[in-house]
Amino acid sequence: MPRKAREKIHFGTYLIQQTCIPEKKIFESDMDREEFLKIIEDKKKQFNFRIYGYCLADDNKYKLIIYDNGSDISKIMKSINISLAYYIKDRGKIFNERYKSTLIKTPEILEDVLNNLHNHEHCCEYDFNKAKEIIDCDVYFTPYGSTTEKILYKDKFTNEVCMKINPNCKNTSNCIRDINQGKEVLKLIADKYDITIDEFLSDKKLRNQELLKFRRVTTLSLNDIGLLFGGLSESAVCKIISRSND
Repeated sequence: MPRKAREKIHFGTYLIQQTCIPEKKIFESDMDREEFLKIIEDKKKQFNFRIYGYCLADDNKYKLIIYDNGSDISKIMKSINISLAYYIKDRGKIFNERYKSTLIKTPEILEDVLNNLHNHEHCCEYDFNKAKEIIDCDVYFTPYGSTTEKILYKDKFTNEVCMKINPNCKNTSNCIRDINQGKEVLKLIADKYDITIDEFLSDKKLRNQELLKFRRVTTLSLNDIGLLFGGLSESAVCKIISRSND
């Protein structure tokens, strides 16, 4: 029977669950957990995704809540698991099945998932100071005096409620939604500067400046944006975006 296709969208938030072979362990010590978090930090820089929560409590599995931020969740997870498998390669094969992913579709569902992760599963963050460095979602409470206590998770980069940070164009009529529209926009950009598209793409400073503007008005993936802007890799697009946030 063929595998069921994953439910994926651009700019999606996912609960990721990865379990190893029963007789094996992913984490034999907190040193292994520390190394895993270093891998996550490295991959965040490479793919520019966000971590909204994680659980490393069990020896044989981990859970992550990832906002892909326009990257491909499959590429993110493949890269994480390859690096993890390489780190513990002396233990032989550790993964028998692919990771499980659940698309989280509303901020309310995200809130429930985060609360369940941190309230009902013990020791998810074995090092609280490290957790503050890794997790990109801060917790806020409604002002004192509210009739019901409400927890809000806000993205550290945007101060918006987590998951409400999709491209600005999402609900407008002029959003760039496919490659052909993107090509037309690139031609307009080149015409604006009275240069050819090739000249525009060869001017890295101008290209990167316009790429950042382009990303705010498209639902295209980072991979598609890279292809449009001169065949850049997804990692290269992430670096351009990350530098702009510094």
